[in-house]
Amino acid sequence: MIEKIIVLGGKGGVGKSSISAATAVILSDLLPEKKFLLISFDMAHNLSDLLSKDIGNIITPITSNLWAIEPDANEYAEIYTKDLVQKMKTLMKQMPLVGMIPQIEGFIDTTFTSDSIPLALKNAMFFQKILDAEDINSQEVQYDIIIADFPPTANMITLFEIPEDQIKVVLKYSLNFYNSIKGAMRNFSKMFRQILKPFNDDYEKRKELGKEIFNMIVDLEKRGERITELIHTVGSLRLVSIAEKPSYEEVKRARDLTEKYINLEAIHINMLTPDPKHCNFCEKMRQIQLKFSAEIKKEFKNLKIWESNKLLEEPIGLDGLRKLALEIYKDCSVEEILNP
Repeated sequence: MIEKIIVLGGKGGVGKSSISAATAVILSDLLPEKKFLLISFDMAHNLSDLLSKDIGNIITPITSNLWAIEPDANEYAEIYTKDLVQKMKTLMKQMPLVGMIPQIEGFIDTTFTSDSIPLALKNAMFFQKILDAEDINSQEVQYDIIIADFPPTANMITLFEIPEDQIKVVLKYSLNFYNSIKGAMRNFSKMFRQILKPFNDDYEKRKELGKEIFNMIVDLEKRGERITELIHTVGSLRLVSIAEKPSYEEVKRARDLTEKYINLEAIHINMLTPDPKHCNFCEKMRQIQLKFSAEIKKEFKNLKIWESNKLLEEPIGLDGLRKLALEIYKDCSVEEILNP
């Protein structure tokens, strides 16, 4: 059973991936008995660069208790929808007269494919698959804690919206389309009894296929309910910001838009300029950052706030990420990091 889902969100370019990786590394060091999975949902994956290891589309071991993946959303969307899409195509092509019209058959073939699914929805499908209790228990490794590097706010919301939207809308529309045509054709069945006889003979097959599709949609809804409850129960959102106005405004929007999906538990103010010496430009930059850092602290005064200075060297590899984690969390206990 998954104990914690830590989600890092915020504006692009604020260091979400670095903080996600550093958090995964430090927690896996502090809790060697737990199993961790680090996931990147950013279109421009960079976990491989941060961890100095080729990761890609397969769950890759990083340490004895930490794994990572940069999922190919297209592949998982294909796996997720293949059976459903094929049944939908078969059903529509079996409709009286419809299957005899080449243009409609071609439309069905080109419309109901995983390629037509938006990227954000494909990512949501993969996220569901990883979080779903049935899927996770069938894997060789059962993860205790998941750390997820999410894309900027708009796509982050889509990941939380368990897909009862676009795929199910298309499927329900198709079923309604099927039923309306079937009803219309019934009115003409006496006139065209002989023409339609081969189709009428297949009525029971179409009926059973329709039941299978309906049951698959019901299963999709149940899966969504399980995952929604899981995110509400063990999900922890941490928003990452730099001390500048656009990023500050972004985390305020993200807080408001994610409120109904996941508990916001902490704010990271990242990449602060260290106290400068003999550098007028650095001093001016720091004063601007201190101003917006104070604004962020005021706006999110009821939340845990971590501040981290920009490092002189990029946090690359396990040692680099451990240095970043030390800069972020300093002397925090593992309980404070897990449950701020």
